[in-house]
Amino acid sequence: SVLYPRLDQRLKEVFVKLIGKALGFDPVGDATSAEHFGYNGVRVIDHFFSGIPPERPAAVPHAFVTLASVAAITKKVTLTQTVMAATMRHPFELAQGVSCLDRISNGRAELGLGAGWLVAEHKMNGLALGSPGERVSRLVEVASICRQLFVDSGCIEFLGKFFKVYSDAPWPSTPHVPEIMVGAHGLRLIEKVSPYVDRIDLLESMIDGRPCFVGDHSNDIKNLRNKIEVHYSRAERKTKVSATINLKVIEDNKSLEIAQAELASAANCNVSDIKRDHLRIIENETKVFEKLEALAGIGIDRLHIRPNDEYTKEWLNESVL
Repeated sequence: SVLYPRLDQRLKEVFVKLIGKALGFDPVGDATSAEHFGYNGVRVIDHFFSGIPPERPAAVPHAFVTLASVAAITKKVTLTQTVMAATMRHPFELAQGVSCLDRISNGRAELGLGAGWLVAEHKMNGLALGSPGERVSRLVEVASICRQLFVDSGCIEFLGKFFKVYSDAPWPSTPHVPEIMVGAHGLRLIEKVSPYVDRIDLLESMIDGRPCFVGDHSNDIKNLRNKIEVHYSRAERKTKVSATINLKVIEDNKSLEIAQAELASAANCNVSDIKRDHLRIIENETKVFEKLEALAGIGIDRLHIRPNDEYTKEWLNESVL
């Protein structure tokens, strides 16, 4: 399966930059492999541990340490995070870290931000997750602060509801002003944060530890297009839109039906809801291509793909190469 030769010329021109599975505890090996296979970037997640109860927590490597090691041994890939939690990080640290990465990597770093979501992680470490409204407001402050720090080389005076930030010690120049990406699902977050970002990354919805695919939480093309339109209506600069998708490629029809039914049961929805979704894709190869084309057709220029098994990971590597 080779992705690009099977897509039409228009699609190859506008779509798609691909970033694969998040880097793990062998970041140098993972990043070297990603660059070899032709991925456009590498990414990390930002957690002390990950895993939704009753799953056992899984350790996660430190985001910035991981990316610093990768910056030193790669030449082309974008270095990003999906995403740094505004509830767990001070914005000065975030901007400072990304600026360092940008200098080390000769201009390949960006900042990915999110509102925070893993309840167990916050409770176990004494961190305040806050109400949905507080999380949105905090994230807006973080994005605003980081943008000012990037533009003004570390000099800032800011007093907000959640953060106080002051520095008149300028940073060394960076090869470029790092871009800011925010991962978002809800329209309210997209509306509030769009004026401060360079990219919105569309995410699936999680409710009480389970993905949700019904109603306003559906990631069908109509809902995704509406979110993109809302983002552009609020943006104050030229921006881009990406999407994070969970992908599982299954060619055997019986196995495919079983996998779709299992996800529908876990998400308390119908199989038809799963088949309409474009961010959680369990399909055969033909349907995968159709859904990727549909995402490109609404203006999504980059995918962060989570392969759900080894077969899909190998399929994806072959598709990018």
